[in-house]
Amino acid sequence: MTTYADLVTAYLDDPGPETLGPLRRAVRGSAGFTPDLDLDSVDRLLAAGSYAATAAELKRAMPGAIFSPSAHLRMATALAGSGDDRAAARERQVARAALRSIRSTGDGSEQHPWSVLRINDEYDMLRALDKVRDRQDLVETGGRRLDRLTCTDGTVVHFDATSFA
Repeated sequence: MTTYADLVTAYLDDPGPETLGPLRRAVRGSAGFTPDLDLDSVDRLLAAGSYAATAAELKRAMPGAIFSPSAHLRMATALAGSGDDRAAARERQVARAALRSIRSTGDGSEQHPWSVLRINDEYDMLRALDKVRDRQDLVETGGRRLDRLTCTDGTVVHFDATSFA
């Protein structure tokens, strides 16, 4: 039986569509998966310095939160705050890989939008690009639903939101 950890490791070892597809399908089909991953309670715990509670809250969100850059970065912060630097480094590695996986799916144009698992993955990508969302519109084109995000600097990027419907 293939586990979520096996799928993540397979992607980390050999990033590409052949390993990303099975990982994303497993995450989308997992218990607790939602395209609207809510990390507000995690943020409150982190702000209070409750690192063990933060890690526990994030573990409860798994496997639905697997490969969320936000979730893995928050877990890295909690683990580092608890003194587990090695595990924190691993979580940061997974967060970077999750962002690279998004980038590998397109170029953010309307013709080649980025594919994400969750809506907040879109905002993670913008943060990685040092962009700030000004406006977000849902557009239908070519049988697909795209999230068109216009940034404060005028940059426009697209994400495939077809699977969110």
